[in-house]
Amino acid sequence: MASPVRLEECQQIEKILGLLTFCLLLLYGLTGEIEAPGPTDDDPDAIFSKLHTGNISLCSDVANRIFLPYVGDCQKYYLCWDGEAIEKQCNNDYQFNARNQSCGYPNDATCLPKCEQYYLTTFCYDRTCTKYVLCYYGIPVLRECHDGLQYNAETDRCDFPQYVDCVDNECMRTAEVVDLIYLPSKASCSKYFLCAKGVAQNYTCAPGLYFNTNCSCCDYPDRTECQVPALKRNISPFPRTPPRSADVICPARGVHFYAHKSRPDAYYYCINGHGVTLDCTPGLWYDPNVEECREPLYI
Repeated sequence: MASPVRLEECQQIEKILGLLTFCLLLLYGLTGEIEAPGPTDDDPDAIFSKLHTGNISLCSDVANRIFLPYVGDCQKYYLCWDGEAIEKQCNNDYQFNARNQSCGYPNDATCLPKCEQYYLTTFCYDRTCTKYVLCYYGIPVLRECHDGLQYNAETDRCDFPQYVDCVDNECMRTAEVVDLIYLPSKASCSKYFLCAKGVAQNYTCAPGLYFNTNCSCCDYPDRTECQVPALKRNISPFPRTPPRSADVICPARGVHFYAHKSRPDAYYYCINGHGVTLDCTPGLWYDPNVEECREPLYI
């Protein structure tokens, strides 16, 4: 038979319970609510709640003093200063617009897309030409093209520059507002870009003339050194092609890229145990050292 609890012991237990209750009420009065603990490093949602960059630098291979968007928050952005990404935020309720390099009124067109659950998609990481965001199972993963290749939004992969014609990573913000930068097109000899305040505008020479980089003007073709072949292809973007599962066992957690078992122009992408097979642009091979498709001569 258990021994009876003495009155003194009951009073002592009551004091302890009363002290705990007082502490909880005090916490509630100071904070307005009892907050749950924050996510830990063991929580997969905490690990991938933001853009997964891996070993890719946001400000590599971009123009200096340019502003880059912040994936997941339209009010935030980055200032690239000598290769370093400095986080900034728009005032009031304004949202950042990477295209015109300024903060403005909220507009869906100014904000980067969001990764949709279960869908395989990509979107351009604005103002970089070489970087893009790969989405699968709702997780944004930053990717980067190499060796002068550029991200092609129409095919969802790294491509040859003549198919993309992006100059945003060369169009820097100058110290003087009146300073203008002229850049040749990578897709057409008769086109060129004019950069002002870090924003590139596309122009076309008069019929029969080519852009001359020596004088930054339109000139007769025999006075220029431009040779851009006219190229056309038919490549299906990832979202328009049913995803092909990877015939490998993917790790249960994390972001992983693997070379294809038999094809040099394809690779496997694994995210939190889910795998899919991705193709390189025709003429490119997958390089496991940089985990991206490149020209074979660089592998």
